[in-house]
Amino acid sequence: MDRIPAIDIADFYSADEPARRAIGQAIGRACEGIGFLQVVGHRVPAALIDDVRAVSLAFFDLPPEEKQRCRPPAGVLLRGYTPPETNTLSRSRRIETPPDFREILSAGSAQVTGAEYPSYPGARMFYNPNIWPERPAGLVPLFSAYVRAMEELSRDLMRLFALGLDLPETYFDAKIDHHFGVFHSLHYAARRDPPQPGQLRAGAHSDFGSLTIIYPPAGGDGLEVLSPAGPWVAVDPVPGAFVINIGDLMQRWTNDRWTSTLHRVVNPSDTSGWRERRLSLGFFCHPNYDAPVACLPSCLAPDARPKYDDILAGEYMRQKIMAVRHVAE
Repeated sequence: MDRIPAIDIADFYSADEPARRAIGQAIGRACEGIGFLQVVGHRVPAALIDDVRAVSLAFFDLPPEEKQRCRPPAGVLLRGYTPPETNTLSRSRRIETPPDFREILSAGSAQVTGAEYPSYPGARMFYNPNIWPERPAGLVPLFSAYVRAMEELSRDLMRLFALGLDLPETYFDAKIDHHFGVFHSLHYAARRDPPQPGQLRAGAHSDFGSLTIIYPPAGGDGLEVLSPAGPWVAVDPVPGAFVINIGDLMQRWTNDRWTSTLHRVVNPSDTSGWRERRLSLGFFCHPNYDAPVACLPSCLAPDARPKYDDILAGEYMRQKIMAVRHVAE
């Protein structure tokens, strides 16, 4: 498989169980083959996407010192502002490159209070209230609405994942109802200076969690996926589609039946391209901190042993995220 298939999920919301299972099986084939797909027929309003993009760009246009006031304190992850060149995604693959260009504004569920999972000290860094900027006006309700829409879409996709894995449709529901998923507004600013050797907008990496929902710019604008055959494939998204990929945790959950695929955001191919900024919207669905990640029953052959030891989802994610950060936590 060397293309990113587009799958219409509209019947998931209106059809009977066999039709929903057929969609899940199509998604399962994509996750086995290349680990990426596009979904159309979702219920996320186009107007909400456009408004979140616009208010994100307004935030990233603020003076650097104002954006810096939204940086999270030590010990807090996946909240607030992350300046450019403070993360190196390729480190997750034990590859050293110069840091990535992207800057990020992050928000999680509005329901998080910080009191979740008191018996797990490592959970505290993931479960914190959001850190909001004072400007631009309207950002907080728009980001909050987008996070809610992504939580609902993530739940629906995880149900389709379950059907694609020959599991009960609601198998994952109780494993994501206290999730620490995060929305990242991902900005790659216009630049004048050339990159350092080996430096990309986002280095080659696989995502860490269960699934990622990306709304990329038209044309993908540099997003590439490593195909099973070897070459990098440029993502050219269908208008209105979300690009979905599974992460390392889901590959581990499926005992390597599904593939968490390397991808990257490459630099513009000519000098003029650097004058164009890039913005994508990404939601990263991470399960409940205490969700046990053990080989799924449908992914283990008779008399076989799982490839991986059991681990809590939160502990797995903490190890992955800390590996790519430059700043002390």
